[in-house]
Amino acid sequence: MNNPSTTGSPVRGQPDFGADPSLLEEFGAIIAHELATPLAIINGAAGLALDDDADTPPEEHRALLQMIRRNTQLAELLLRRVGLARDIDAGRVELSRAMIDLGQLVEESVGDLRQMILDDHPVTVTIDEIPPVWADATAAREIVFNLLSNASKYSESGAAIEVTARRAGDHAEVVVRNHGGGVTPGDTDRIFEKFHRGQTTSPGAGLGLFISRGLARAHAGDITVQAAERVGSEFRLTLPLGA
Repeated sequence: MNNPSTTGSPVRGQPDFGADPSLLEEFGAIIAHELATPLAIINGAAGLALDDDADTPPEEHRALLQMIRRNTQLAELLLRRVGLARDIDAGRVELSRAMIDLGQLVEESVGDLRQMILDDHPVTVTIDEIPPVWADATAAREIVFNLLSNASKYSESGAAIEVTARRAGDHAEVVVRNHGGGVTPGDTDRIFEKFHRGQTTSPGAGLGLFISRGLARAHAGDITVQAAERVGSEFRLTLPLGA
């Protein structure tokens, strides 16, 4: 990842507002989208940790501090790649890959979001045994956050969300199923376009699925969507297993 420069031309990933003033609006939308989730988690966890009336057991207090640290680190990393949407457009996404436990990452992500975004949805999580994946942990967490946020946004209050992580050949896959209005066949690719928001009045910039698919494809993986068996949509993320 590159560090911002205060002199000369912008580094890769840093928009040049002077060259194209319209980038300012896109920059603001990207920042708002990328940081909204980790900052909400940090704020909520800090509130619980500081609640003197909660009588939180030491192990739960430590878990809250770990949640704050994890999402602070994520926010810091996201700030360093504020031009991510433009890098995806240009096919020049930079990844910092390592062998990561995707099942653990999914469980952590659901736990982090349960009280912030998923609070009015019953969420079931099924984690099968998966070999480590060769992936950028920050990018993978961004993708899972976006898929979970999207599932909540497009589901009625109280509707179930099902999350499954499993092996699929030489890839691992994460399936997120919601029980909302579903995706029409003509929209299965359009919903991954930048700034496309579909049929929703919820706040957002229409960047989550665009960024998620771009990051998945930069890993030689992908994200696809199809109608669920009864109602809603099923999003499927694939990431390559480690060698």
